[in-house]
Amino acid sequence: MFLSGLLILVLSFVPMLLYALVLWWLDRYEKEPFGLLTVSFLWGAVPSIVLALIMQIALDVPLTAIQSSSQLTYELLGASVVAPLTEEGIKALALILLLLLFKREIDSPLDGVIYGGMVGFGFAAVENVFYLFGALTEGGVGEVLGLAFMRVGIFGLNHAMYTGFTGLGVALFLEIRNRVLRFIPLVLGFMLSLGAHALHNALATLTGVGGAGALVAAVLVDWAGVVVLFVVAVGTFFLERKRILAYADTLVRGQVIPESEVAVLKSTFQRRMARLDLLLRGDVKRWWALQRYYQKVTEAAFAWHRLNQGDAAAQPRLARLEQEFRALRLEAVPGTA
Repeated sequence: MFLSGLLILVLSFVPMLLYALVLWWLDRYEKEPFGLLTVSFLWGAVPSIVLALIMQIALDVPLTAIQSSSQLTYELLGASVVAPLTEEGIKALALILLLLLFKREIDSPLDGVIYGGMVGFGFAAVENVFYLFGALTEGGVGEVLGLAFMRVGIFGLNHAMYTGFTGLGVALFLEIRNRVLRFIPLVLGFMLSLGAHALHNALATLTGVGGAGALVAAVLVDWAGVVVLFVVAVGTFFLERKRILAYADTLVRGQVIPESEVAVLKSTFQRRMARLDLLLRGDVKRWWALQRYYQKVTEAAFAWHRLNQGDAAAQPRLARLEQEFRALRLEAVPGTA
């Protein structure tokens, strides 16, 4: 039993952590703080699960009246209405708190997707534990492996995708300066998360009736959502590079950096090669300073963009970041000290 339980924990958490690592990797220019990413994952893993379960138990009481007349209707309402509303609602709270307390960390649309994805992966990991233990009691290890293939493999990105839409809406809220229009992506993002979650659950419930057709439809719909968010990630990469280039141009004109350095700042590959060169030469101090320099100058580029979009609150942050990256550049970039 101990080994079976350990297997379930490994199958539930390790793939979600690996998926989270890939999502973190997609953030090419400016990595999000590890502490906030961890808190986001844990929010999905603990409070979201507990609160959603409490709400679902409470909301199940009025639904039981339907169960005697139509079992399928009862299951569809629970899976496609109650579950998405409670689970996505609780998961969205983490992103709203992030928006209120740490909005400066959300610099682009991808950042919202990343934080939403982290919450979703945390939720999925613990939810998998419950489902796989249920499979163990019903059919043994073979049943566990079969269900794990579906939940971790075929549908492993689902919860991250659902909450990723909410996170995207939060990020776009910060991108739009109009006080009325900015709420549109916030609402649409949450509605997309509800819709995607509800549609998946409905198709999964109907699999018992519609068979393979409903299952195939669920796979296609779910992966379509994943592809949409991946396109957002790719588009955001070019958007961030454009903002870095625009800011770097002002630094060149202000004689803060030479024009030759712009090519390095805009390329994640050249950034890595510059750091690797210092590391191979054993210059760990400069390697660390160069890594921090790239981070700070990128954050400054995003703060500069916000300031130019009319966000006056970005001014003190930009001033602080510029002071920090100038000091780091003297320490890190060969030939400037």
